[in-house]
Amino acid sequence: MRPEITVGLDGSAESLSAARWAAREAQLRALPVRLLHLWLLSPGAAPHLPSGEAGTAVGQRILRDAEGELREHYPDVPFTTELLPAATPAALLSAAGDEQLLVLGSQDIGTGGGYLIGSLALYTVARAEHPVVLVRAHDHPDGTLTPAAQSGPVAVAVSERSGYDHVLELAFDAADRRHTSLLAVHATSRRPSLTTWQGSPDETVQQADRHELSVTLRPWREKFPAVDVVERLSHDSPARAVVDAATGARLLMVGRGGYRTTLAPRIGPVTQAAIHHAPCPLAVVPHD
Repeated sequence: MRPEITVGLDGSAESLSAARWAAREAQLRALPVRLLHLWLLSPGAAPHLPSGEAGTAVGQRILRDAEGELREHYPDVPFTTELLPAATPAALLSAAGDEQLLVLGSQDIGTGGGYLIGSLALYTVARAEHPVVLVRAHDHPDGTLTPAAQSGPVAVAVSERSGYDHVLELAFDAADRRHTSLLAVHATSRRPSLTTWQGSPDETVQQADRHELSVTLRPWREKFPAVDVVERLSHDSPARAVVDAATGARLLMVGRGGYRTTLAPRIGPVTQAAIHHAPCPLAVVPHD
């Protein structure tokens, strides 16, 4: 089966912005885009959305309108549409299957909006086995379909945990495809002000941290020699360091580890902060 990028559409400005981002990404990767809308069989699944025949008509209109606009601005990208009957909005995750990317609209959690925003985005990010991209609404003032964040570097949160290589590889690949730089941010837990009492000068500790970051990135620098890498070592909390890196970036990439509670997977504080506060598109990449 040919890989494709799937976009969840709910008629909101955020989901249309996500579709625009996905179309641009499809151009870079030479992939088709599937526009997906869930047709809710039961009004109890999302009481604020139409269901039954009314839901079908609304879903068809959402897909038709989005496809028409996207085909006009991205004529070289193949688009397909799918109206999927589902008992709950959470069916989006299984519907996306093994796609290379699932792209959703995103806005501040707790605000109003379509059912693909908020709790479902968190549910999907926590459980997806493939990268999920969350895109906020960025409409150009003149009404044209300009995808969000078309300038600036790709930013990636760097972890030295095992299993994180896939996150770094995708970040380098994203920067390489966009012909832009990569901002690699690592938050160290060793604050300079807390290390001198151990008999290790601040500068020595910082040099060791910088060396560890360089060693972590070295294999990917060698694989992607055209990518200009900016290494940033932060003594802020990991969540703050990652949110700061998102400012001015065209894409932020973070990893989502296999965190589990007794009830369900959880996202982790860094990814949670990025979802709430990152102004640019956010790619959440699961890793071991």
